[in-house]
Amino acid sequence: MRLEEIRKKVFKKEKGWALLYPIFYLLSKIYCLVSSARIDLYRHGILTSVVPKIPVISVGNIVVGGAGKTPLVEFIYRMLEDMGFSPAIVMRGYGGTEKGPVLARDDAKKFGDEAVIFARRGFRVVVSRDRLKGIDFAAEKGANIVVLDDGFQQLKIVSTVNIVVVDPFNPFGGNHCLPLGTLREPVSALERAHCFVLSRSNLAPVEKINSIELYLKTFKKPVFRAHQTFNGWMDENLSETSPPPRDINVFCGIGNPEQFIEMLKLKGFDLEKVFLFPDHYTYTDEDIERLCKYPNLVTTEKDAVKLKGKLSFKFPVLSVEVFGLKEFIVNRIKNVEKHEEKDEQKAFLPDGVSASQVTEGKVFKEILP
Repeated sequence: MRLEEIRKKVFKKEKGWALLYPIFYLLSKIYCLVSSARIDLYRHGILTSVVPKIPVISVGNIVVGGAGKTPLVEFIYRMLEDMGFSPAIVMRGYGGTEKGPVLARDDAKKFGDEAVIFARRGFRVVVSRDRLKGIDFAAEKGANIVVLDDGFQQLKIVSTVNIVVVDPFNPFGGNHCLPLGTLREPVSALERAHCFVLSRSNLAPVEKINSIELYLKTFKKPVFRAHQTFNGWMDENLSETSPPPRDINVFCGIGNPEQFIEMLKLKGFDLEKVFLFPDHYTYTDEDIERLCKYPNLVTTEKDAVKLKGKLSFKFPVLSVEVFGLKEFIVNRIKNVEKHEEKDEQKAFLPDGVSASQVTEGKVFKEILP
């Protein structure tokens, strides 16, 4: 049984699991306290943050599992290119063995599934366990702005734009930190965000979207809605193909499979069998042999890049549109000359920090709300 399945049973106090609720609750409180203490260490300057050499747009969230960050990162990357920037994506490379910093290539086992998705699109992608080193490496490779994937908890890095993605299907992790809920830090941490993006907002009930948006606005930060759509289909060779028939068999190893399944249903597909694997799962020969027995297989792009040519399947290519986000980002970086490199740090100072406080490469105390 997957850990996430155990967590859900305890959270719902299902028969046979309710006895573990007090233990999970206590561990959750401890987790929140540790997370809050870490934030306070940065707030009071005991731990220090660094202004990178080039501007950084962080895309993150406060819950574990999928929140719809991947298509948003792609949207922002393409938007920056259209604006004349030379962007790079910096990411940890979850599921891969490479520590980096290094430019990602088409090898999911080495660089992780998400990095390969972006690399196959021709994006400049840097995989680095140390995200700050990854940003410096990206600058050395010609980038003049970085999209930092899953960067909200990277308090060591001062981001020019701090975007938090909120999944309307699991916005606040059951209002509990791990392991009882799925929060990575207390909800109060959302104060650090510069703006919020409601992912998959066109797939959730309007009443729910409005309710979440109303709550997020209490943080007095802009809230944008992302509309997610299918942008065609591809096959096991990662080539364009026709849509699958109505009756399909689904498998995936992602953070929030429920939303992927629901999206397929909304598109009119009938799901005969559904096989769920852990997030960033590495498929074995036995798994592939088992799946090969079922026709009309459908999976996600994250799974597809790990199974290229190993079995027959199709997957949807997802895209998003975020109305108003471009203007917000432009406003945050409007005083920066895109092609200047020497004075970028001074131009991208966070709110409340004067130019005299920072010289290139100098560490300073991050100012948090």
